[in-house]
Amino acid sequence: MVKTKNSPSTKKKRLLREHVYKSIKNAVISGDLEPNSRLIEEKLAEEMETSRTPVREAIQKLEKEGLIYRLPRGGFAVKGVTEDELEEVFGLRSVLEGYAGYLATARILPDEFKTLDQIVSEEEECLKKMNADDFIRLDGEFHDILYRAAKNARLYTLLNDLRDYMYRYRTIILRYQRRHHLAVEDHKNILSWLKAKNGKQVEKLLRKHMIRGKDIIKKKIRQGQEQRA
Repeated sequence: MVKTKNSPSTKKKRLLREHVYKSIKNAVISGDLEPNSRLIEEKLAEEMETSRTPVREAIQKLEKEGLIYRLPRGGFAVKGVTEDELEEVFGLRSVLEGYAGYLATARILPDEFKTLDQIVSEEEECLKKMNADDFIRLDGEFHDILYRAAKNARLYTLLNDLRDYMYRYRTIILRYQRRHHLAVEDHKNILSWLKAKNGKQVEKLLRKHMIRGKDIIKKKIRQGQEQRA
């Protein structure tokens, strides 16, 4: 019997491909798979208890997204972060997020203020417990609420397109630079100026926040280059 497109078997295969793709992608952007580490199909398939086909498909997709690269003698490896890439992504994000903050100043809702206050409180608790993973998640949620508060669907889509890059950078920043209290202070200041309805100041603080993050990653890249020299 020929199976239809929406048969249980077809759906199961599609879900498996999506699971494998997301698992490998998350390992790349979270740093569990380090830059320049080789992706071995057999090993990944064995770890995820699947065949090599969905792993191969995931790798091809990640290459198109620019998260991995093809090795000269065959195979693939995790792409490292370059200064050129940082300049491009942080340049875009500083402009887009600054504008989102500016718009949010006039459009943010009381419930969104409440959520941002709650996130900052939870970040402070994470500082006490030194819980880096939860802090990274909360940092992302803070910025996402800010994007939504701008009430601009096109702007949110543009920022969302940079989400994978920014999660990767956020992980590097907050795991490498242990001064998490600086991020919390930034968030508190941004929130204060939001409440004061000063859009220009919110935009300025967000841009400054971006520049600090970019400089931290640049420092790490250069230190790695010096160690390999």
